[in-house]
Amino acid sequence: MRAFLIAIALALGGCASNSSDYARTDGVPVDPMHQQATLAQCKGEAATTPSGNTAGLLPSVKRASDENTIINACMARNGYIQAQAQ
Repeated sequence: MRAFLIAIALALGGCASNSSDYARTDGVPVDPMHQQATLAQCKGEAATTPSGNTAGLLPSVKRASDENTIINACMARNGYIQAQAQ
């Protein structure tokens, strides 16, 4: 049973998209599994951070902006920066 689950995990892992909006700051090639784990951690951090003053914006717009800022800061703390489209 364990071997079956490992085989399924490997098969599904191969289906994961390697396109990422983030690049490493140190020039090391991006390990997709590590990058995805870090992104998930940062999204969790953003989701649990309370939102501040909405300053006249719709609360959902302000919340989305705050979450993106927190995610980008967390990713930068972990050595990833948002890649620029050319």
